[in-house]
Amino acid sequence: MIRLSLLLFLTFVACTPSQEPVTHFYDWKKELNRLSSSPLSVKKTVILDGTAEVIDSVQVDLAKEWALFQEADLNKPAYALSYENHSAPGLIHYVLKKGEDLPVRSFQIALDSAGRPSSVDFEISSENLIYITSKKLSMHLVSGRVVSYTISGSQALRWFSSPTRYSVSGVVL
Repeated sequence: MIRLSLLLFLTFVACTPSQEPVTHFYDWKKELNRLSSSPLSVKKTVILDGTAEVIDSVQVDLAKEWALFQEADLNKPAYALSYENHSAPGLIHYVLKKGEDLPVRSFQIALDSAGRPSSVDFEISSENLIYITSKKLSMHLVSGRVVSYTISGSQALRWFSSPTRYSVSGVVL
């Protein structure tokens, strides 16, 4: 009887749907999914090591275009205690604690009077045995809609002195 009770208990526990992950920080992933849900026409400027190319009126696949913005999502269990909260009214701001080694160094979102993002700024960097990379990501929004965005950064092999620099700027048409 005890075995049967235990088996039934374990069966019910195993069948219980898992709960949503706990969000310790601003839910940027959810916000980015909302912003990416509608296709946009964009005038893009791409710069690679000083050489610029302008692409007019492109229908952009936002999931691919903003993939680097996904990296700024801080709601991962391992990140829960790794950031200092420097937020204030109208400003969400997290900074990586000293001694922590995570890619997102700084996460800042200014909110408009309706509580929607009006500007977004992230700094991401990482190092490994081969590469040193750094990225700055920003978005400007009006009334909850993206007006422009910039992704800039550099990547260098550890053994060479000159990094490859790039920038992608988009202005929504």
